[in-house]
Amino acid sequence: MPRFRKLSVALATTCAALAITATPSMAIVGGSNAAQGEFPSVSEVIIAKGFLCTGTLIAPDTVLSAGHCASITGGTGVASPAAYPPQAIEVFIGSNKPGQGEKVPVASVKTHPNYLLSDGYDISIIKLSRASTKAPTPVSGAAEESLFAPSTVEQIVGFGTTSEGGDTPDTLQKAQVPITTDAYCSNAYSSFEAQTQICAGYPQGGVDTCQGDSGGPMFGRNAAGALRVVGATSYGEGCARPGKPGVYARVGDDTLREWIRSQAPNGVG
Repeated sequence: MPRFRKLSVALATTCAALAITATPSMAIVGGSNAAQGEFPSVSEVIIAKGFLCTGTLIAPDTVLSAGHCASITGGTGVASPAAYPPQAIEVFIGSNKPGQGEKVPVASVKTHPNYLLSDGYDISIIKLSRASTKAPTPVSGAAEESLFAPSTVEQIVGFGTTSEGGDTPDTLQKAQVPITTDAYCSNAYSSFEAQTQICAGYPQGGVDTCQGDSGGPMFGRNAAGALRVVGATSYGEGCARPGKPGVYARVGDDTLREWIRSQAPNGVG
């Protein structure tokens, strides 16, 4: 079965304009409305005037999103670290309503340099031209790796569709899912690689990220109760299917965390 990148329902239109053929996308299934102000760091990422992805403000001038959101090849199955020009990307931060967040111009966009030949390393860094007024949520630090241990229940957030192939909601969605073991995820996806990927979901399905949630946060809470980003939505087979958990970039672990730190020193807790 094909694995579908969790892109936006507007992706086909956007990529057609760029002469790119795209795969279908996904967003949060089985969730509920987030309250205004509940997630001030969650961001809408709009590319070429078509809503595509979700992201997280991890530092005052830095948004973390998916590599396949920023990559010029998008979800075509041919990954490239070459990013869209900054003028093609709009970022709206901090609202629970699409298009109503704080709009901050983008200064630069960078995908992970290893986002090239595999499904891993699926992250990008969007640098803003000025600091946002919203409160950032950093990536979990080295002392917080227990936040994404197997069976830990995490919070997923995004602007994506509420059913596979369905419509996007008019309010930011949130839901909770448990981290799976790496072995379970490896059985679900032959391409899974634990160094830069982590899975979350229920065996029976029913709750998941979906089309439009790509790059959006999977949040955990540290001992002090503060939110930390432990994952960024990457892909899955369909949305909320039994035995097919969502796959997330493992941003809280050494490999991706330290690259993020090199791009945004204050973006890691």
